[in-house]
Amino acid sequence: MLLQNFPDYTRTDFNLDAPCPDSGWPNMIIHARGASVLYPEHFGPLSIKCAFGGEESYKVNRREFSVDDSGYLIVNEGSRYSSTITAERAVETFCIFFNYPFVERVLTSIVVPSDKLMDNHDLMHGGIPKFMEKPYRHDRVITPLLQEMRSHTRQIRVTDEWIEDRFNDLLIQMMRMHRDVCRTIQRLPSVRTTTRIEIYRRLEISREFIDDNLAEQISLADMARTACLSPHHFLRLFKHAFQETPHQYLTRKRLEWAQDLLTSTERSITDICVSIGFESLGSFSWLFRRRFGASPDLFRRRAITGSLGSAVYG
Repeated sequence: MLLQNFPDYTRTDFNLDAPCPDSGWPNMIIHARGASVLYPEHFGPLSIKCAFGGEESYKVNRREFSVDDSGYLIVNEGSRYSSTITAERAVETFCIFFNYPFVERVLTSIVVPSDKLMDNHDLMHGGIPKFMEKPYRHDRVITPLLQEMRSHTRQIRVTDEWIEDRFNDLLIQMMRMHRDVCRTIQRLPSVRTTTRIEIYRRLEISREFIDDNLAEQISLADMARTACLSPHHFLRLFKHAFQETPHQYLTRKRLEWAQDLLTSTERSITDICVSIGFESLGSFSWLFRRRFGASPDLFRRRAITGSLGSAVYG
């Protein structure tokens, strides 16, 4: 089902916890625009929230999140939340809602023995995964599917069969992402799963802090403070979880940013070096060559001529 307008919750027969009177929460897409929108608190199904050309605010289980062009938000089955848009210009909302029996049916077909690590109730909800409820930055796995669906719903008539196919593909990718999170949590050194989950949440907050401050000179103490951990414990737990130190993560993200800037802008290499947080051009060039197999200048020239080889991405 595709809705191209926001549901009218002011109707007398409207059930906030089931916006479709005949079918409750079907597999559904809401693709609409609005500058002043309020959707009151309600229970919802597993869903993905996107916003383009502005910001949409969500309050999920008493936690506040914002969604904009930089990423998407996942809300779990059974969570209670509200949303608002307050903007001068219309914001484009693109939301995916999964029907619960559909989710169960798809996941039953792809569960493998190693998924037993998700048996803990903190990682599952009534037989389906409990995802980390937080804004996710756009990625190369989930985002392309969302963008394809967004483009399709703007241009082509959407059928229930098409929605089911796309939702199936999306769920499979979300499950893969959830498995990676579970494996990361399992690596953390604690007896109790609930403690490991809490540590993982804190480490994710620190990674978001790093991502938001790539151009700044941030210290290990700054990173640890966002996770409410001592620098020593933060360093140890971060490496346990993500298989790299915080400094290695910071450097990698900066270099990936530089890679994008080299291919999408004409800014000088020195300007790019300084703008992404490196203080030494020599250090930046050495690290870039080590990661991508070519100097920044050669990388840019290869990108322009279309001769970037696979070795560059090693």
